[in-house]
Amino acid sequence: MSAEPGSPAIPLRFFNRGQLGRLGRILHLARELTGDFFRLSAEAAAGLPYEVRTLRQLEPAEIRPAGVLADVVRYEYRDSQYQRKRDLYRVNLQDHNILAALAQQRRIGFSPFLLYIITHELVHVIRFCRHQAAFYLDPKPREEEELRVHALTRRILDTVPMNGLALVLDGYRGMMEEFRVR
Repeated sequence: MSAEPGSPAIPLRFFNRGQLGRLGRILHLARELTGDFFRLSAEAAAGLPYEVRTLRQLEPAEIRPAGVLADVVRYEYRDSQYQRKRDLYRVNLQDHNILAALAQQRRIGFSPFLLYIITHELVHVIRFCRHQAAFYLDPKPREEEELRVHALTRRILDTVPMNGLALVLDGYRGMMEEFRVR
């Protein structure tokens, strides 16, 4: 997820202990909601090849510029048992950019915003794993895929009774309408 390219650099700020605690609960909720939406069994959802990292855990090359809230990076490895090539998707949360966005939009809360971001990235991971979307896309198909993922994320979260989530969904609706007319 990103905003405008060329945005000024943002000082690196990390999630605090309380926010990290909420992140764990939000990740669990996002996993359940996304798994239910895609009709994944508990075992299938638990077996998705992904991990979530925050800014403190990222390598310098994984830190993104202002506007990028999170991204998914694909790593290939060989499994130790069968030596087959496997994918691991890493959701890299950009704490500094998330916190900067929240500082600009004071009406939006940390938990609903993070629930949207993580759910959005998990939708990408599931679509990659199911081969419903290619990982590497040219700009136009990438924009179309982002629109699909935003629409799916909205459907997943539309009925979740969380304070402040409607504000986040409405904000992304406006952004997506702007995105479509470009």
